[in-house]
Amino acid sequence: MTEATLYLFKAILDVISLVILITFLFRLLKVDYYNPLVQGMLKFADIFTSLIRSIFRPLFGIDLASLITAVALQAFCFYLISLDDAILFSFGIMISWSLFSVLLMVLTIVWWGLVAGIVISWVARGNPHPAFSLLMQMSDQICKPFRSFLPPVAGLDFSPILAFILLNFLWAAAFGLSIEAGLPMHLSMGG
Repeated sequence: MTEATLYLFKAILDVISLVILITFLFRLLKVDYYNPLVQGMLKFADIFTSLIRSIFRPLFGIDLASLITAVALQAFCFYLISLDDAILFSFGIMISWSLFSVLLMVLTIVWWGLVAGIVISWVARGNPHPAFSLLMQMSDQICKPFRSFLPPVAGLDFSPILAFILLNFLWAAAFGLSIEAGLPMHLSMGG
């Protein structure tokens, strides 16, 4: 296979991993299951996760099947790249890179979901579009634990500030650990 073909396959697998991780967050944040966008993405992700889901059941509300599938897809992406001799193949290294890549992707999705929810709350609050309501739900669920520390004051919600501080700390820590593990950031979608 040519280098372009390998990177095309990696791009396709990265997009599939991204959709699977977004559905993982849908389940974790308990967004509206009947939202048509959620339904469509869950049906697509279930094509790849249904076999693993029959083996691994959710644990404490965490969809293990989605995480395992995303890690396996990322490991396969790194394996494809190793076929081009761009990196050396080692099973342990591929798994650790895949774990870091998935962690960085999840943190990036959460960060952008929070940004989108905040922007929508400023410019399109009350808009019935399924995408807007989904992003608002995700943003609200992300900020919910922080509201107990910092409740709204005079109608202003400052909990996203705490959420961003924690997300940036977690992302920087995961990024630093992934660099130490040797993850080539130009090959990771989360970097």
